[in-house]
Amino acid sequence: MEPKTAPDTLPLGRTAPRSRDRRRRIVVDSRYQVRAGLLVGSVALVLLALLNTSLVTQSRAGAAAGAATAWTRGPGAEVGLSWMLLFAGSAVFFGGVVLIGVMESHRTAGAAFAIRRSIEAIRDGRVGERVRLRKNDHLQDLAEAVNRLAETLDAERTSRG
Repeated sequence: MEPKTAPDTLPLGRTAPRSRDRRRRIVVDSRYQVRAGLLVGSVALVLLALLNTSLVTQSRAGAAAGAATAWTRGPGAEVGLSWMLLFAGSAVFFGGVVLIGVMESHRTAGAAFAIRRSIEAIRDGRVGERVRLRKNDHLQDLAEAVNRLAETLDAERTSRG
């Protein structure tokens, strides 16, 4: 009986070539992806600032009115812990939003990178080159248009002989 191997490995420890559909890096176009992450993050930061300001205002208004709220009740240590949790949660949320922004921009930047690479190959005379994007990548319509262009150029080249 042949030993079981992982799907990515071949016998004798050799690894299979990676699929062309899988990108090895998350940051493909750092300038674009960092800018997208910061844009999404700045929107999240503004929303968090508004939320935290609202909570602080309500807390102070409740304390001034003498109401016992979760922010003002109990010993000072409990209040300090509440504030620390509020700001720690905000920081984790902000970091997550920036990370998601960078990851989502990867679907556009990676697709643009693949399209650019195929266009350069076609320009260099390799008209058999086609754009292959992953299922959830953005710019699918543009990739299909580039592939149709390459097919037309390839058909013209073969008809000329």
